[in-house]
Amino acid sequence: MIHLDPRFTAIISVLFIVMGLFNLYVGLKRLRTLRARGYKTTWYKQVGLLTGIEYSLLGIVLLLNLGISTGFFPDSLAAVIVPLYTIVLVLAAAVLLLILFQGITASRRRSQNAKAPITTPQEVAGSVEKELNPQQRAEQERRRRDRRKKAAAARRRQSGRA
Repeated sequence: MIHLDPRFTAIISVLFIVMGLFNLYVGLKRLRTLRARGYKTTWYKQVGLLTGIEYSLLGIVLLLNLGISTGFFPDSLAAVIVPLYTIVLVLAAAVLLLILFQGITASRRRSQNAKAPITTPQEVAGSVEKELNPQQRAEQERRRRDRRKKAAAARRRQSGRA
């Protein structure tokens, strides 16, 4: 086991537990919001909740490590504490793997969505322009020219050529 300064280990473990509780709170709040909007989602697919569980488990592992290394637990409890330490450490590793798996699948989903046909702003503007009458289209073109002139003048001022 790793033997660090007990005060440092205690501070880090409390920090992990606090971060875990905060992430659990935010994740549960987000889960409730999604369910209120009508999405059917499960808790183990929420990265915020998983992160909160991971931080809390790591805080518990550090506290157990601190108790074992400083001799806080009596020798009679060693038969219970060491397996508990191992189980919590394995659970933390399992949750970490689940978080990594969720991240990889989300990344794949994003890349597949990126391959989908994208509507460019020009296409959107073109479809809007088709709905305008000639007078509205002329007004819109005039506004565009004015904006472009102002932007060009601002660029010239910025570069010191004005």
